[in-house]
Amino acid sequence: MLRPVGLFLALAASLANAVPTEDCPISGPAFSSNFDLCKTDAFQNAIVTMPKEIEALMAAGKISSNTTTFSVDVFSTVTNQSVYSYNYIAPSLNGTLSAGKLDDESIYRIGSVSKLFTAYALLNIAGIEIFDHSVTQYLPELAGNTGPGKIIWEDVTIGALASQQAGVGGMPPEVTTCFLEPEPECSIVDNASFLDFMRNQKRPVTKPWTTALYSDASWGILGRVIERLTGQDYESALYAALTKPLGLNSSTAIEPSSEGLNAVVIPSVDGAVSGWGLDNPISAPSGGIYSSNADLRKLGLSILNSELLSPATTRQWLKPRGNTGTLTTQFGAPWEINRLSIPVSPKSTRTRVSDLYTKLGGNPQYTAVFALSPGHGLGYSILLAGPTSSTDRIPLRDIVGTVFVTAAEHAAVENAGRNFAGTFVDESAQGSNLSLTIDAERPGLGMPALYLNGTESRSLLMGPGFSIPPANLSVRLYPTGIEWNAADLAERSNVAVGGADANATYMSYRAWPRTMPEELRAEVEEGEGLFDHCINAFTTDFYNFGGTGVDEFVLEVVGGKLVSVTSILGGLKMLRID
Repeated sequence: MLRPVGLFLALAASLANAVPTEDCPISGPAFSSNFDLCKTDAFQNAIVTMPKEIEALMAAGKISSNTTTFSVDVFSTVTNQSVYSYNYIAPSLNGTLSAGKLDDESIYRIGSVSKLFTAYALLNIAGIEIFDHSVTQYLPELAGNTGPGKIIWEDVTIGALASQQAGVGGMPPEVTTCFLEPEPECSIVDNASFLDFMRNQKRPVTKPWTTALYSDASWGILGRVIERLTGQDYESALYAALTKPLGLNSSTAIEPSSEGLNAVVIPSVDGAVSGWGLDNPISAPSGGIYSSNADLRKLGLSILNSELLSPATTRQWLKPRGNTGTLTTQFGAPWEINRLSIPVSPKSTRTRVSDLYTKLGGNPQYTAVFALSPGHGLGYSILLAGPTSSTDRIPLRDIVGTVFVTAAEHAAVENAGRNFAGTFVDESAQGSNLSLTIDAERPGLGMPALYLNGTESRSLLMGPGFSIPPANLSVRLYPTGIEWNAADLAERSNVAVGGADANATYMSYRAWPRTMPEELRAEVEEGEGLFDHCINAFTTDFYNFGGTGVDEFVLEVVGGKLVSVTSILGGLKMLRID
C-alpha cells in the first residue's frame, strides 16, 4: 500500500522518535509571526508538497478519489488573504456543481462549524461577560425544575452551554429526525415546543461543569438566547451580527437561492439522505449553516485580527474552557483544541506544544473542518461533500494541519535566523554585549552570552544573588505578544530604548533561564514519574524594578530586521554589529 510521501513522510519519520524539548517553553509562539510566510523556503516547500501529499492519501485509499469533492483553503494574517488553495472534483459528483465549477466561493453545508458562527455572533452581540450569566436570565421559561431527574437550568450558564459543559446532551428526537429521512417531517420547529421539551422532558447527562461532553442541544438553546437578545429570528440576527459587518457573501442558515448559485448540491436520491435543503430553525445554530471557503477565510481572519471583538476578548475566547480524557485535546467555546507536538526546527526530534483551535462539522453527505493557529497567524478550512466525506475529513484535517502548521513553525525559525540572530553591542558601556542565536532542536532565541560592563550576567536574570557558571546555564527568549511603536514610548518610560525610530516596531521578549542539567520531565514526556518539573511559567517577572522584570528585553525591529536589543537588567541599548 502506498503511503504519504515527501514532507509529510519526513515529518512522520522525525516524530516517530520525537521527545519534548528540554527547554520547557511557555505556552504560545516561539518566535514573532509578523512576517510573510510565503517569502520563506519552508512555506514554499509546503505549498509545492501539499498536492503530492493529497494524491498519496488518495492512492493509499485514505480518502476517496471517486466519491468526495473537497476544497482546501489556507490563510495568513500577514497578507490577509489565501496562501494556498486546492479544489478537487470527484468524478461521481461532477454533476453536483450548480455553476459547473469549484472554487473558494463554492457553497457547501458546514454542519457543526455553525456553532462557531453562533458563538461569534453571541460574543459580538452581548460581549464575553454573558458567558457568566445563567441561561434563565434570558429564557425564564426554563426555570423552576427540581430533583435529580431534571436539568436545573438556573445552574446552567451561557458559558457552560458554549463550552460543552452544561450536561444537557443531544437534540430532541423530533429535531434529529429532520436529518434522517429523505422527506423529513420535523415535529419541533417552534421555540415554545423546543424549550418545553428541554425543561420538562430532557434528562441531564451530567451536572453542569462536571466534564466536557459534546452537546447539540446546548446550541439550540444558545440560538434562542440570541433571538431574545436581538428580537430577531436566528437567520436575521446572524446577518446583522456577522454576515453584514464581515461582508460574507454565501453564509446563511437557510437554503440559498438557486439563482446564480455556485454550490455543491447533492440531492437526496435512492434513499440516500443529503443535508442540502434540510433546514430546521431549532438546529440551525448548532449545525444548519451554508458557507464557502471564501467566507470562512473572512471569518477566520476577522477573529485573528480582532475585527469585531476587542483583542482582549479574542484572547480570552481563544483559550481552553475544559479538559477531556486525553492530554492532547481540550474544549473551548466551541473550539476543539488540538495540542500538537511540532518539531521545534526542521528535521528535529525535539518538539514543543502548539495549540490548534479547530471546529469540525457534518451534515448528511457534507463535512467541514475549520482551524486557527493564533501563534502562527495562520488558519485553514476544508469543505467536503459526498457519501465518503465523513471519513475523509479527518485525514485531510491531519495532513493540512501537519504540513502547514509545521511549515509555519519552521518558517518562523527561518525568518528569525535571517533577521533576529546576531551580535549586539553598546559601545558607550565598555564590555557590554549580547548574542542571539537560532539553535537546531531548541525553540525560541538562544542567548549564549550577556555581558554587562565586562561581566557575564545571564545568571542575574534569575534574580539578585544568583551566580551560576555560564556552562551550567541556558537562556532562551520568547515573544510576549506585547508590541508598540515610537509614539507609544512615552507610556513605556521605564524602558530605556533611547532614540526611538518612527519606522520601528518595539517587541517585548522575556528570557527564561534554566540551570543545567535540565530538570526531569514527567514519564508521559519521556521522563520519570507522574509529575513534570518545568517551572518557567512560575518564574516570569519574579524580580523586577521600576515596574518591569529583569528578564525583559526590548527588541527594536525595522523593516523586519532586528537592529537593537535593550536589556532591562542593564539598562543598556545594544546595536547590531553583524
